Amino acid sequence: MATARDTSKATRRVLAGEATVGRSARSGALQEGAQVGRRGRSTPADDPLSSSRVRYLMDAFGGQALAILTGVSASQPTRWSAGDERPGATAAPLLIDLEHVLAKARLVWGEQAAQQWLVSANSYLGGARPLDALRVHGSSAVLDALDGEMWGGAA
Repeated sequence: MATARDTSKATRRVLAGEATVGRSARSGALQEGAQVGRRGRSTPADDPLSSSRVRYLMDAFGGQALAILTGVSASQPTRWSAGDERPGATAAPLLIDLEHVLAKARLVWGEQAAQQWLVSANSYLGGARPLDALRVHGSSAVLDALDGEMWGGAA
């Protein structure tokens, strides 16, 4: 039997094949990307490299910018980098994708130019900044834009 919660925005995104959904441990409401553990609590993603990945990304972008990008509180990246907590099911894939894209961009331009490329409008991405495209659509289109640059295209 369908409830009002079943018609949430998150559910519509899942039905369209754009996201996955779990139930929030506290309210029982559908929540995009949630993983629920045995005790009904949201569980962190199983990423043993998360603390070192977050430290690397904090060095590259700063903790506050990383928090804004991942949609968490300003202090959360610090807790992740210290190993006190691990990123959840929504933030962990974004952090992995961001590290991958930054590492690949560094191969093309070096550290400073790669960071500038990530925050600049990109014609290959329809004028979107690669960071925004990464957050909204995932890494595929951003990696395609990087491949275009690597092979001499006008991405």
